[in-house]
Amino acid sequence: MLNRFLTSLIILCLFTFSAGNSYGLRYQEETKTEQKKTKENKAATKEGEDKPDDTDKIIIKKRPEIFAPINALLQKEQDLSHYLAAEKLTPMLAGAQDFITIINENTASNQKGVMILLPDWEMSAKSSNALNYLQRMLPNQGWTTIAIQPPSRPVDYPSNALKLPLQLEENNKHLIEHQEKLTLMMTAVMEKAKDYPGIFVVVSQGSHAILLADLYAAGKLQSPSALVILSGYMNTAVDSLSFAKSLAKSQFPVLDLYLSREHQLANTDAILRKAQATKEMKVYYRQTQLHNNQVGYYPEKQLLRSINGWLKSIGW
Repeated sequence: MLNRFLTSLIILCLFTFSAGNSYGLRYQEETKTEQKKTKENKAATKEGEDKPDDTDKIIIKKRPEIFAPINALLQKEQDLSHYLAAEKLTPMLAGAQDFITIINENTASNQKGVMILLPDWEMSAKSSNALNYLQRMLPNQGWTTIAIQPPSRPVDYPSNALKLPLQLEENNKHLIEHQEKLTLMMTAVMEKAKDYPGIFVVVSQGSHAILLADLYAAGKLQSPSALVILSGYMNTAVDSLSFAKSLAKSQFPVLDLYLSREHQLANTDAILRKAQATKEMKVYYRQTQLHNNQVGYYPEKQLLRSINGWLKSIGW
């Protein structure tokens, strides 16, 4: 009996030990498996940090290419070619450079002559309300109009030099070069004007009016039958006085128009020209102020009436 009990106890101990060993081995295997998975997860996390997913990518946009602005004069010429009918435009040559003119032929039974219309620099041949109105109305009154696309303002005029002598030298150089361009252009236009009968009158605006008057006074261009100045001015006091004296000594008739509401330079220079013309006792010179509501905007009917009345008063 005792032997059976001992035998059963031994078997039970062996079974318990065997089961304990089996559980210990299984626990070790599970522990190793978990440790292995933990290492793999850490490795995957690290790899994920090194290689961000699509949502974390930084999108770098390519900077758009910025082109230099187109030449202002070229843009004006392209606008004229685009918006106006081809038969309205007449290209001409000034030396080696071509330029655009807009010709509106006389539509009346009588032919008075040609009016050459030159806007100020930085203007288009169609941007001046005064000259646009003349282009529309004058052909019905017997005039052929030739509107010119003007050259741009000289670069670096007026000069920014610190010393006055250098300023004067640079300004004089720029204006001489610009007047040479105007001489070539106006010579070509006057040759074209000879295709039409009658006199030729020049109507010019701003600084171009003053520069043209100086060219006529100096004999570098054939003087017109009459010159009409619209809001003439120069950018420096020295140039304003110099050209006012030149105009006062000229022999061709001049109608000098300016506005009651005008920028300061045009008003100041008009007073200066009047004083010099009075001093030199210029015979065919009339200065008239037109009353307007908008700064720089010519009253159209008053403008046409002033020009027609003055031309009749001097025999045209």
